[in-house]
Amino acid sequence: MKKYTFAAFIFAASLFVVSAANGAELSLPVNIESVGKLKYMVSVQAKAGATVIIYDAENNEIHKENITSKKLFNLAGLADGSYRMEVLDIRKNVISSKSFTIKTEVKRDIIAMN
Repeated sequence: MKKYTFAAFIFAASLFVVSAANGAELSLPVNIESVGKLKYMVSVQAKAGATVIIYDAENNEIHKENITSKKLFNLAGLADGSYRMEVLDIRKNVISSKSFTIKTEVKRDIIAMN
C-alpha cells in the first residue's frame, strides 16, 4: 500500500511542476518603459522571445517585430494620434499592452523689446 501511495504522490508532484512551468511560460516578465520623448524600451525575459505589435487608433497594424530580450522603439516618425503597443508570447497571447498618444504642441513666447 505504501508503495502505491508514494508513486501517486510523485505523479501528482510531477504534474504540479509541469503546470507551474507552463504557467510561468504564459506570464512572461515584460516591461514597457518610456525612456525619453517618443521612445519606449521593451524588455522580455523569455528564451523564445516575444512579438511587439503597434496599432493605430483604427486598430491597423503599423509595425510588427520579434524581439528576444530588449528593443528600443523610437516612435518619432509616427504622426499625431493614438496608438497601442502590444507584446505577445509565442502562442500569440497578449502579455502586456501600453496605449499612448502623440500630440504636437506649438509654443509661442512673447518678448518685450525696449
